Amino acid sequence: MAPERQISMLKKLKPDMLCSFVRRVDPKITDVSVLRWIAARQELDLGTALTLFFAFEPRRFNLLPRDALKDEVRAKCAVVDALCQRINCGFYVPIAARGMPNPSLVSVWLARQKADAEAGRRGRWAFVPGIVAPMVAEKKERPLVGRMKPRPGFIQGLFTPLYVSNRPEAST
Repeated sequence: MAPERQISMLKKLKPDMLCSFVRRVDPKITDVSVLRWIAARQELDLGTALTLFFAFEPRRFNLLPRDALKDEVRAKCAVVDALCQRINCGFYVPIAARGMPNPSLVSVWLARQKADAEAGRRGRWAFVPGIVAPMVAEKKERPLVGRMKPRPGFIQGLFTPLYVSNRPEAST
């Protein structure tokens, strides 16, 4: 299918459906113009953007010089450049319901990034740890406290005190 047709079909998708589609995209077989269009969408959330970032398998090219790459790889690396820059500036908002399927990828990337910095190297794509922190944060279990039964509605709450006596019944 032509890239223009793919983009026109993607434009019709709602944000949830677009994110679901993007999480399954294979950058190796997808046209670069479609990938550029996807990376520029503000409808993407942080988890989806990071999933797409890691779908490119960026580790292979992270420490290589830009001019050491073939033109077709260089074009896809430019999309990864754009993704990384947008992730670092907060372009993609984290949405709790749309986390990453494998958040350990981010943890491993940050650990390698730190090890590279200690060795005096800097990869092409470096994340700001504070920006990607929501994707690697441990999910806290919320304790079930408080009311376990449904609360009365507004009208029921207003009129119930009028008809229900709180006085103890007198013994006869």
